[in-house]
Amino acid sequence: MSILEGVESVLGMFGEGRHEISFNDVMDEFGLAKSSASRLLAQMVRYRLLDLHPATRRYRPGMLLIRAAQAATQAHPLDQQCREILATLSDSTGFTAYLSMLDGTDTVVLQRLNGSNPVQVLSPPGARRPAFTTAMGRVLLSRLTEAEFHARYGVAGDTSLPQAPAGCPATVGELRERVATALHERSAVAINEGMPGIGAVATTLADPVSGDVRGLCLSFTAMQVSQAQAATLRDTLVRAVASVGQRIGDPLWRAAGNAISR
Repeated sequence: MSILEGVESVLGMFGEGRHEISFNDVMDEFGLAKSSASRLLAQMVRYRLLDLHPATRRYRPGMLLIRAAQAATQAHPLDQQCREILATLSDSTGFTAYLSMLDGTDTVVLQRLNGSNPVQVLSPPGARRPAFTTAMGRVLLSRLTEAEFHARYGVAGDTSLPQAPAGCPATVGELRERVATALHERSAVAINEGMPGIGAVATTLADPVSGDVRGLCLSFTAMQVSQAQAATLRDTLVRAVASVGQRIGDPLWRAAGNAISR
């Protein structure tokens, strides 16, 4: 394994949703000798790709990596427009706001904006969740073509989804129906699905030139918001995103037309 292959492999462990890794994690996962793992990790710490916590002796993403990731997301014009929408809504509601993208069958958090409410729903940037378990995931899946959806989940509707939590689709067919609803409504609401006690409203925005799609979400505890309030919150999010979507030429929102403005 070359040094660059080693760096890619170690950083890929964080891409799987881990927040920290240990020396033994690296040795066990890649079958490295103790000396090879020690040399690789020491080099990554030296060049600020990793940070070694002095007390726990566990490794976390280093400052150079964090700054590069922040620059990448903030430099994208679509991400900047999404952040402005989410900042406004988070400030007005007090709820946690998330900007995410779809990676295979997972959602990945790109940015998080903490609200002012004393009870916050917090997942760090880089956190991953199975797309079928969340409102965010289902609106992102609704942007896929039929062929793209089948490539990820297969065509058999009775195929079971892995360890489906209560309230979530249990089969590919059920997921397809929920995704079709998200496409029709251009949004999704999920309360006590996937994460008990947690609720969220979500929608999407796409760059008509690059085709990049982002998911925008407001998250809250289930006891903070009733079903009726969640529906109102969803409508507020949709109107805010529709306005920008129509301005930048996102086909989904251009097609929505007058139905959104009423």
